[in-house]
Amino acid sequence: MMITKEVLDKYEGDVVLYYGGINREGYKKISNVLESIPHEKIKICLVLVTYGGDPDAAYRIARALNHHFEKVEILIPDACKSAGTLVCIGAHKLIFGDRGELGPLDIQLSKPDEIFENMSGLNIIQAINALENQILVSFRNYLMDIRGGSGLTTKLAADIATKLADGFIAPIAAKIDPVTLGEHQRAVQIAFDYGRRLNKVTNSLASDSLIRLVSGYPSHGFVIDRKEASTLFKSVEKPDATTIELYKWALGLLPNVPYSENPIVCNFLEILEKEAEPIAEGANETETINESGIKTGSEGIDESSKYEGKSDKQNDSCSSQ
Repeated sequence: MMITKEVLDKYEGDVVLYYGGINREGYKKISNVLESIPHEKIKICLVLVTYGGDPDAAYRIARALNHHFEKVEILIPDACKSAGTLVCIGAHKLIFGDRGELGPLDIQLSKPDEIFENMSGLNIIQAINALENQILVSFRNYLMDIRGGSGLTTKLAADIATKLADGFIAPIAAKIDPVTLGEHQRAVQIAFDYGRRLNKVTNSLASDSLIRLVSGYPSHGFVIDRKEASTLFKSVEKPDATTIELYKWALGLLPNVPYSENPIVCNFLEILEKEAEPIAEGANETETINESGIKTGSEGIDESSKYEGKSDKQNDSCSSQ
């Protein structure tokens, strides 16, 4: 479907799209968009689709939204993972589509000696927790077997069980690099501290939700759907009559525009206004908004491919000006 002025007027707030990786470039783009909005309205809807990225940039994006608007709502039509979830903590309401999903606040770190590969910030911490549990189980089993089967005193049996458990676990524990452990602990603390600061502004999280988001899920890609999100966030709703068409538009956009770490950032109203502007002198082409909402030339060719690898000045109106 096509976005129209009537669709935007139903929402009674400004509407901005953020589609792509969360990074400093995206923060610059959305800051430019927010600064260009007249701010005649006190509410904004951020249509957010992302697989995550830089938590520092996510924090700045969420703070920027709250700086410019009294009420921040985020529409989640599809994936909104990791750093995207951090941005959501900075919203007063989540408008959660049927296909929408969040993910844990699981910061990704570069793998040692690997290029372009990341690992979860929780990996090493979960490994340590597993080792602790295994030590207790091993000690208990050794102690009971030795004490019950040999007739030795409890103290002597405990000494032997301790040595056996240590001999089993020590080679594994020796593989853990203290420096790497510190990096992982810092990554988890970054997510927690940013989330706590944003929640002080919006009071969006239910009790203990931040701890659950940081350390309560087993994997980076774990799906948090609308039902579960409603146990974490205080205000989670389905798209209603004022936002359902925005949700449908976003679903139509995703198959037509490739996901990129260089995000697309659009002020919807500005796109519509630019459609009505006269063509520059000497230009032969007209520009329209196609059914996916992306600006096209006179031949109807989708210009979304121009986003990849281009500077802000080269991008069309879907990038910040």
